[in-house]
Amino acid sequence: MPDPLSRAIEPTFLRWDATAPTVAGHVVSGIAQYGIVLAILVVGLGALWAASGTPRERVIATCLRIAPGIAAVAIALVIAHVAGLLLPETRPFVLLGQPPLFPHAADASFPSDHVSGGMAMLAARVGSRTRALTAVIVVAVGIARVVAGVHWLDDIVGAAILGLVVAWVVTLAWTAVAPRVGEALTA
Repeated sequence: MPDPLSRAIEPTFLRWDATAPTVAGHVVSGIAQYGIVLAILVVGLGALWAASGTPRERVIATCLRIAPGIAAVAIALVIAHVAGLLLPETRPFVLLGQPPLFPHAADASFPSDHVSGGMAMLAARVGSRTRALTAVIVVAVGIARVVAGVHWLDDIVGAAILGLVVAWVVTLAWTAVAPRVGEALTA
């Protein structure tokens, strides 16, 4: 069963029908499906712009900056998949009998892969402004996925917590290993 807040907003926001504004539906659908690509681009470009030196040094520095983010995303997505198998939650569009704003599988709703992976990307070694922009984009993706009817709010909150915890753990581990990896790559 969905969380209390999702139950409260369900009559207004989670029921899209023929009277729903088409433009708003397209915007929400676009953010829900493709906003995560924008977040990935922000992190990648942030890492690239932060790098300096010769072209070889820039490539190495960029790789070292995004490696912990990639590792964190992989770990978060594995955990999210296992959580979905162990704690299957029916998606809103299935439970409510309403079509979502975009085609989606009727698999487990909890937790959101988009949000858990997006928040885990914050482990990438990029500047605080890049991290803040990435977090804002991922939050917008999560909200859009709730409004689109493919997730409950608790799916998004749980996924955000999962992604942030994984990002934190990977950041701690990377801090211990990064100097040795950097030395090996530049040797």
